[in-house]
Amino acid sequence: MLRTSLVVASFFCLSCLPAARSITEKNAHFTSFCETAVKEPSDLVLDPETGNLFIVSDNGQLFECDAKGSILRKAAEEGVDFEGIELKGNTLFVSDESTRKVYAYDKKDLSVRGNWYIPYNGGRNKGFETIVWNPAKKVFNMVTERDPVSIWDLDTNFRVIRQHTFTAAKDISGGRFYNGELYLLSDESMAVYRLDPKTYELKEKTNIGVLNPEGLEFDAKGNVIISADDLQRLYFFNGFTNGNQ
Repeated sequence: MLRTSLVVASFFCLSCLPAARSITEKNAHFTSFCETAVKEPSDLVLDPETGNLFIVSDNGQLFECDAKGSILRKAAEEGVDFEGIELKGNTLFVSDESTRKVYAYDKKDLSVRGNWYIPYNGGRNKGFETIVWNPAKKVFNMVTERDPVSIWDLDTNFRVIRQHTFTAAKDISGGRFYNGELYLLSDESMAVYRLDPKTYELKEKTNIGVLNPEGLEFDAKGNVIISADDLQRLYFFNGFTNGNQ
């Protein structure tokens, strides 16, 4: 049964992140890429049970694809502008930038089990670009695209707990939690930022040299997959998180 919830922030605090210390900056180069039939792929998440990818598009569509981006199936219910996706248990959480909604899809049949509305007064195309489950704080992180870039902490009912201004990047287009750390992706900077998952202090910047990077994922070995929006491509990197470039 479809359920809609209005999220009212009973309490939240807007904070600035601690001043960045000297950080490591490096370059990473993709080892291969492939094209996907998903138009404007804006984010992706790996299903560890099957090795398949769930990919969302700017057209408000959700797909299950194989590891090379070939479409296997598509969810019947669509949104407007899907920008972020996270897999938690058997539930896919999908953020719609334009409508400020988060949809919960059942992974098995891709049916919608509920949705939440999260008020945000920023520009229609400057809303939430990513949704990440952060087990270090037991919160969902949702990040606004720009003007300003802001990292939001939300509970499991998508009530706002706290907001944090992030100034290290001009924009944010994706994010993922991996191996105890939070990673954010920037379209304009063509870079991945590694953050402390509790304080959001910046630790490292990796330049990736990919145009229009929108989605970020890691496999079990720490290898990186980047989805590129306009080019409809998936780029594959050997795990630059552990020093391989």
